[in-house]
Amino acid sequence: MRRLFKTLVLLFCLAAAAGCRSIPFKDIDYVPLAEVNPALMLEDFKAALAQKLEIINSIVFEFKWHSFAALGYTQLDLEQGTFKVSCMNPVGIKLFELEGNRQKVDAVFVLKELLERGDLPKAVGEDIRRIYFDMAPDAAAKVKKEKYRIIFTQKTGRQTLKYVFAGQQRWLTEKHYYEGRRNLWSVYYYNYLNQEGKLYPSALILSHHRFGYNLVIRLKEVRLR
Repeated sequence: MRRLFKTLVLLFCLAAAAGCRSIPFKDIDYVPLAEVNPALMLEDFKAALAQKLEIINSIVFEFKWHSFAALGYTQLDLEQGTFKVSCMNPVGIKLFELEGNRQKVDAVFVLKELLERGDLPKAVGEDIRRIYFDMAPDAAAKVKKEKYRIIFTQKTGRQTLKYVFAGQQRWLTEKHYYEGRRNLWSVYYYNYLNQEGKLYPSALILSHHRFGYNLVIRLKEVRLR
């Protein structure tokens, strides 16, 4: 992972100034949720989520004291659990093209320098799944209602997924993954858009606490399929 990010430094050629970063998106508008039925809320959210879409995003990789920009194209079929993704740097150099599903990732193309520095297909595939797959908990998940948040906890052995719903629209705002008590990664969802009655987040942040990097993703264009 460390060697991979060193290579990205050379490829992207976009270093940013050091310092603490604030959330680059509008804060969640928290409202009291005492009257909300969690089961009905979850059912409505699941029904509204877009399942087949093509996305063009701007992506910023944040690692330690640097950030690097890229442009990504992603094709998702969440019903089938499949995806295709490609990425280029700001000067138009294609970095990789991958396709995969819940179990595997196949490299259609990976820039030689990236392939030599680590298992890029696996890393990208895992992040795609973390962000876009399983955006709603199972029916058996435990529910906890707080004043401004509704939290679903889904456990499988030592693995735990926590889903946080909040805001005026009561949509998914956070997803956290734990092994034991350790929070390994989190995804924060912002600015949902509604097109043809289907929802998708137009901005999000993936924070990988274990490896110490963030992905800040902004929607540029979307097409429902």
